Amino acid sequence: PKSSSDEDLGAQLTLSNFEELLVRSFPPCMRRLVEKQREMKKHLKHSGRLQLRPFLKDCGFTIEDSFRWWKQELCRDSEIDPASFEKNYTYDLEHAYGKKGHLQGQNCFACPKTIAMPGESAGQVHGCMFKQLDPQSLRQQLHKWRVPDAHLAEIEKLIREGKHYQLACIEYFKSQHPGHEGDGVGNSPNEFFKESCRCHKKMGNAHSPAKSSQTGSPASVKSA
Repeated sequence: PKSSSDEDLGAQLTLSNFEELLVRSFPPCMRRLVEKQREMKKHLKHSGRLQLRPFLKDCGFTIEDSFRWWKQELCRDSEIDPASFEKNYTYDLEHAYGKKGHLQGQNCFACPKTIAMPGESAGQVHGCMFKQLDPQSLRQQLHKWRVPDAHLAEIEKLIREGKHYQLACIEYFKSQHPGHEGDGVGNSPNEFFKESCRCHKKMGNAHSPAKSSQTGSPASVKSA
């Protein structure tokens, strides 16, 4: 059964562990958003930011973390400086954390909503990459992320023969977490992240039984 306690995750997303968890535990849709924004040196358009903001929040970013991270990332774009960031982008961050607007905050999109996002036009990155990318582009992206050929073939088959985008994402998860059957994955990007962190925590405890028995506190297990 899933625990509602974040202490069971083994890792909370922070500025200090972001780069490691980006590669290790981010679902492909969110990893692609971050990496493409950096590659293009152009800020994500509205749909991409709307998709990424609540995910980072739900994975552990405090509002202070989010302000620092988004300012750093958006200002990679030569069209955005600190002043324009403060003017044009801080409200949306405050809104995501329930500080502005309806004061309820925003939650991470579930997979069906992510899949249903419209197709990308020039300069846009958003949605489920298993739906958005053409077969050649998808293959190139998965090769870049070192997905083994057997898993890549299964992903392509799931998309080609039934547009099973969520099952394709589960197959990607299995390729990155050997021995895991994908249980608890495939309904939301946030669940993907949490299950990955649980998986790595279990592996860490299995490899360091003395350490895990001595510390006693999940918070003391290395999370970065």
